[in-house]
Amino acid sequence: MTHKKVSMTQGMYPLGRLTPSLVRQEPLFAGATAPAGTLFVLGDAGGYAAAAVSGRELLVGRNTPDVHVAIGSGDAYVSREHATLRCVPYGGTTQWVIRNGGKLPIRMPDNAPLLSAHEAPLPGGYTPLYIQGEQLHVVEVLVSDGRRRRGAVSPQTSTGNLRLPLTRREWLVLVAMFADVLAREDQAMPNSWNGTAKLLNTVPGQSGWTDRKAENVVDGVRQRLTSAGIERLTRETAPSEALKANLARVLLDTGTLVPDDLRVLTTGIGNTES
Repeated sequence: MTHKKVSMTQGMYPLGRLTPSLVRQEPLFAGATAPAGTLFVLGDAGGYAAAAVSGRELLVGRNTPDVHVAIGSGDAYVSREHATLRCVPYGGTTQWVIRNGGKLPIRMPDNAPLLSAHEAPLPGGYTPLYIQGEQLHVVEVLVSDGRRRRGAVSPQTSTGNLRLPLTRREWLVLVAMFADVLAREDQAMPNSWNGTAKLLNTVPGQSGWTDRKAENVVDGVRQRLTSAGIERLTRETAPSEALKANLARVLLDTGTLVPDDLRVLTTGIGNTES
């Protein structure tokens, strides 16, 4: 592999393919807590961490050999260099900004779409970036505040923060059903059973999904959560039109589904019998 534009410089470290979602845990930086302003970026197959140094740039796109963070490598609608994350001077310190160098807009929660050739400051903390090509691609970005927090579940984690147990099959179906909700689309609604099945059939390694198969999987989840004491998830306890919304609220409030889970719709998870 050659790197025409990317060089390893002091204060920049690669993040491996198995790096956990940035929404759950901030990685260590050179074996220690990252300094405030450190940028973490995670794509399809790992990413990069970079200290805040004015003039530093990280490239994101599908041109795998020549970008720091690869995204959408098989999607021709994603540009070779779709985004540039740059550290600039700001009020006596520095700030990270993102510039859209691609053709497709980049969406961020609670912000207008970032159009081609436009740029915007990156907020502190966690921000998912969405690029809708042939499929939806997610780039995770985290600007550290210098206080590392662990998101992993431990015996001391409060009950409200515990993720609910799901099989891989259930997780995949729920991500497909709540894809627009996870992407924070305006006035997002859960997908219909038909829409869920169609989306599942586009996931690598998936085929044969029908409305009924998707509904049966979700019904199993609702019944199990109801048995565990979670209310208003069955037709006996809530109006039919409210069931999906109630389930979405439970899954999002517990952190069982997070925006980064949308990545599975692009990568697939192999056999989903378990």
